[in-house]
Amino acid sequence: MLFMVKMSVMLTELYLVRHAQPDRASKIKYDVEPGPPLTDIGRTEAFQAATWLADRGLEYLFASPFARTVETADTIADQLGLPITYVKGLAEGGPGEQLPKIRERVGELLAQVHDGPLRSVAFVTHGICIKLLLQHTTNDTIDLTKHIYDYGNCSPTAGIWHGTRSETGWSWNLAFRPNSAEA
Repeated sequence: MLFMVKMSVMLTELYLVRHAQPDRASKIKYDVEPGPPLTDIGRTEAFQAATWLADRGLEYLFASPFARTVETADTIADQLGLPITYVKGLAEGGPGEQLPKIRERVGELLAQVHDGPLRSVAFVTHGICIKLLLQHTTNDTIDLTKHIYDYGNCSPTAGIWHGTRSETGWSWNLAFRPNSAEA
């Protein structure tokens, strides 16, 4: 008698994509949905990020519902032909929201995706969520002192952290920065 054993696939590759350059001059409140849209430079950065992500085996995008992340994720999804799910777990920290609460919600989302059927996904999100995910996946051992960008973020706008998961945990590198000369 032949028995079939279903092998589960686990997440082994994660891309953390910070939204492209937002229009901070718009006077739209930054930390309340929808937040500001992208600038023209931001749209160029989003396209550059999408181009860099092409042919990397991405299967799915998860994105914050804020306007700047939606525009960034839509550009990536359109260019790569990927599905997107917008999730509040990747949203910008709201007014008065404490870091432990943000870390808890991004950690919960990662746990849901971790042992699911996908091997390679991208989270299109905000600087604080990226920082907390990097810390969460490394048990606070990652050194981000060489990665301080605009407004103290650990990723430039449209920057992409690439993580690979092994038996010993996650390892990370800032794999992409948009070309500001083209942006």
